[in-house]
Amino acid sequence: MAILKSSQESEEIDVTKIWHKTACVLCSANCGLEVRLDGREITRVRGNKAHVASSGYTCEKGLRINHYQNNTSRLTSPLKRIEDGSYLEVDWDTAIEEISQSLKEISTKYGGDKIFYYGGGGQGNHLGGAHSTATRQAYGITRKSNALAQEKTGEAWVEGQMFGTHTHGGFHDAEVAIFLGKNPWHSHGFDQARRVLKEIANDDNRSLIVIDPRRTETADLADYWLQVKPGTDAFLLAALGAILIQDELIDTEWLAKNASGVDETKTAFSTVPIEEYAERSGVSTEQLHDVANRVAQAKSVSTYEDLGIEMGPHSTLISYLHRAISIMTGNYGKLGALGPHTSVAPLFNYAAAGREPTDPVTGGRVISGLVPCNEIADGFLSNHPERSRAMIIESGNPVHSLAESDKFRAAMRAAELAVVIDVVHTETTEQADWILPASSQYEKAEATFFGANFPVNTFHLRQAILEPLEGTLTEPEIHSRLVQASGVLDGVDFDPLREAAREGLDNFAEVFMTASMENPAISAYGAVVLYETLGKSLPAGKEGAAVLWFSC
Repeated sequence: MAILKSSQESEEIDVTKIWHKTACVLCSANCGLEVRLDGREITRVRGNKAHVASSGYTCEKGLRINHYQNNTSRLTSPLKRIEDGSYLEVDWDTAIEEISQSLKEISTKYGGDKIFYYGGGGQGNHLGGAHSTATRQAYGITRKSNALAQEKTGEAWVEGQMFGTHTHGGFHDAEVAIFLGKNPWHSHGFDQARRVLKEIANDDNRSLIVIDPRRTETADLADYWLQVKPGTDAFLLAALGAILIQDELIDTEWLAKNASGVDETKTAFSTVPIEEYAERSGVSTEQLHDVANRVAQAKSVSTYEDLGIEMGPHSTLISYLHRAISIMTGNYGKLGALGPHTSVAPLFNYAAAGREPTDPVTGGRVISGLVPCNEIADGFLSNHPERSRAMIIESGNPVHSLAESDKFRAAMRAAELAVVIDVVHTETTEQADWILPASSQYEKAEATFFGANFPVNTFHLRQAILEPLEGTLTEPEIHSRLVQASGVLDGVDFDPLREAAREGLDNFAEVFMTASMENPAISAYGAVVLYETLGKSLPAGKEGAAVLWFSC
């Protein structure tokens, strides 16, 4: 048992009884937690009642974070694949130097746009991805993707076309909540999900509608469970929209003031054969009429689609259909309904929707700069002269999580260089030429940009609760070393900026802006420059948070 002697009093403090504030990293809600430590072990976990978003709420996932932190597969040294396929431990300086040299050679030979970047953060760590922008800039990397391109780009494309921004439901206040291919009892997606679901289920004036082939925990609570046949959600929603129009249940007055394209939308839905589509979906027309009337009568309705939709057929069409239903019933931009929200950093470029370029190798549409996940491997294995030649994978396990694992393995082996930055050994690290061990999400300052509420939104910057595991580096430090090894910051003197940071933010802002005008490299590689200057004025372990200055 560890004991600390108080400098103020003679009594001894058992440090294993101290509660440390942090957050769960296992879903996008990032609920606030308090934990106890015994050495490097997380021995107790409870919800943080003072957390402004979760207010003490947690689920069983958050209670088991010690398994993540102290996984037996933790990486503790840079590893280089040698000719026999095994790995050799090397020091960090050698790893950075050799990787940087290989990246520069590939960039010179084929162009930096032939280097592919995948990842940039998981459910609890986005600051590393923010620093990756500097690495990509330094080596000319333009091709990129991550798990969002497997799940969310279709939805983002629809939202960009319809609203020009991301939208989210206000489930805490909604009279009616609709979940499509979503089981928030387990996957959450909004603060205090289980509390909110039980509140809706126990309130006779509110209703819960679940559209799902499976009888999930959320479906068990539902007032209306529409047990759609797998893959037919689009038929069900089209029939539901047609009923709303046919039975004159839409909010004509609201639409006249707030929407465009109303007549075209009504015409499209009017051609839907309701009974045929209902039969194809496996849901009776009686159920659909009941749901249509409940939605039309409600003062507020919120909808939420998730992976059950986004990983299935017609996902982009479904993203449109349920939002069209929200708009036709006037459920947009009001309390308890679908609407835009504030954010520290948006995950997509919604303004570009409808003007996307195509990948030169596969021809796939590159939405918000993200290559479709199922086309990444083809971009390496093709004989096309523009094919990708190298890849950097950060905080991702695409060999396991993407379709056609064997094809992705082949793509990694076909690449002239494959670098993986991760906390643990994975199916993806097994295929890498270089493996760089990252500090865990509890060993550094971290945050996510998932906040999607309005009018009250939250952003949680977490401090480290543990020192980095020996042999690991934080992702901001890894990116800083890669960028500096490229040579692009050779002409930048960090000392004046560091001195300005010590004197305060106002002085730093003035010096930074002046230096940026004199030397464009300072802003071009801003994340790393901030890390090396403003970051050094922050408490130890919080250097990576300096990049947030751009958003403040």
